[in-house]
Amino acid sequence: MLLKEIRENLKNKVSEKRYNHILGVEETAVKLAKRYGVKEEDARIAALLHDYAKQFSVYEMEKICIENFYEETKDYIDQGEILHGYVGAYIAEKEFNITDKNILDAIKYHTTGKRGLSILGKIIYIADSIEPGRDYPTVKIIREAVEEDINKGIIIESSEKIKYLVDIGAKVHLYTVDMRNWLLEKK
Repeated sequence: MLLKEIRENLKNKVSEKRYNHILGVEETAVKLAKRYGVKEEDARIAALLHDYAKQFSVYEMEKICIENFYEETKDYIDQGEILHGYVGAYIAEKEFNITDKNILDAIKYHTTGKRGLSILGKIIYIADSIEPGRDYPTVKIIREAVEEDINKGIIIESSEKIKYLVDIGAKVHLYTVDMRNWLLEKK
């Protein structure tokens, strides 16, 4: 019932292209959930809601983040790309009554990652980058690495993300660097 409600609401919140991306993330997340022993329904919920707020106005996202996540978002408040995960987690809790911390964190940190992220959080983080609609030079390498070891795939993906952001002169979120270093420490 909840999944049906989320899907119906999503269609009114995002473009058709974004909706198709979300379905690709869901497909990938379910596959990874089965591979890594995570409840399929949790993976579906987090995947469907990960980009729920992606097309909200920057003003809407800033307002919600200032009121609810100020300490975590204050240094990135001007970056809608990062804020939509926080807003998605807020909506998941307030509108869909989701209280599971792993699901909420998976939505919240799907763009930045975070040290200590649960396996569900890792699944949503990487599924967003490797869903079938994604096509970039290292995606095949990352997909293969994730099949072998999700941490290995995330290390490759986050390293590529950090390099790309540095190359274009964009701000790199500290959570991404910290998550990558945490996973490297675990190797």
